[in-house]
Amino acid sequence: MLRAKRVYDKPERSDGTRVLVMRLWPRGIKKSSVDLWLKELGAEIGNLRAFKAGRIGWPEMRRRYLTGLRREPAASAFKRLRAMAKRGRVTVLCSCAEPKRCHRNLLRGARGVIMAMGLLTPTAWAPPAQAEHEVQFRYTVLGYVKEVSGKPRKGVALEVTREKTGLSYPGETDASGLYVIVTRLADESLGERLLVRAGPRSLRIAAQFDPADHAAERGTRVDFTGDKATERPGLFRTTLNQFLSK
Repeated sequence: MLRAKRVYDKPERSDGTRVLVMRLWPRGIKKSSVDLWLKELGAEIGNLRAFKAGRIGWPEMRRRYLTGLRREPAASAFKRLRAMAKRGRVTVLCSCAEPKRCHRNLLRGARGVIMAMGLLTPTAWAPPAQAEHEVQFRYTVLGYVKEVSGKPRKGVALEVTREKTGLSYPGETDASGLYVIVTRLADESLGERLLVRAGPRSLRIAAQFDPADHAAERGTRVDFTGDKATERPGLFRTTLNQFLSK
């Protein structure tokens, strides 16, 4: 699980592995309070200065940061971070005071965001194909996790599993309760069963798309409200567009 917090907040045992994601070491922070320093995942100094000076807005800053994760050495550092998060709890740290406009929170959902924005090649981040003739494409599962009252649930861990292969793809809700998980399916995967799980709740769905259409985004929306899980494929494209326009 990947969490995010300000480096000046009090360390807690629940933080797990504490990873600093800043280009420069923050003032007043002891080396002993951080387990690992991945400076490659910090915002580039030039972009950060331009953002703080008001020369670029948050949408542009966000775009530049996510695009930068494609390039080395950031790409390798990001893969390392994701691998650590799969094995246990990891908390990324930086000094930004405003969490909603900070790269540390972008890292939590960056894998799905980058792929959904089309910033990665079709084979990047993909598991090995089951056969050489199976070219894989994005299949995005997204939706909201909320209480019965409609209150969004932040930080809920989700997982989409291909029942045919056992391959799983993790995700986590943001402050609005939204999650975005990008899987990889071939044209031959039409109708394949997927298990979407949010904590103890789960829903089995069948992957539906036009195998002849390689231009349109493929995916569906699955919402978890209270103890109820509902697939709403008709809302997929609208929700995806709203997400990408943030």
